[in-house]
Amino acid sequence: MSTEPSELERLLDAEAEHAEATRNDPIPEGTAWTRPNLARSATFSLRLNSEELAGLQDYAQAQGVPASTIARGWIVARLAAESNGPDDTATMLDRLETDVRTLRKLVAP
Repeated sequence: MSTEPSELERLLDAEAEHAEATRNDPIPEGTAWTRPNLARSATFSLRLNSEELAGLQDYAQAQGVPASTIARGWIVARLAAESNGPDDTATMLDRLETDVRTLRKLVAP
């Protein structure tokens, strides 16, 4: 398994750093606003116990997005993964590397 990040990972990391560094900059003049989720047609409710909800909210807050966005993203990603059939070894390793990076960020002092 390679420990070096791929070109895509380096590009994404650089973009994330830029976005974080400029997050409080004013929105450029002429920027077009969009509401991509406005077309969603259904609402789905689910029950979580208080610890599960607190965990979801804490994670979402750390990511700087609403808890519903995190939950929706996880559900959509899982559905997509299930519909694509069994993963090949390379895809599974890529996902594992991503998960390990995420875990390291969560446990970093």
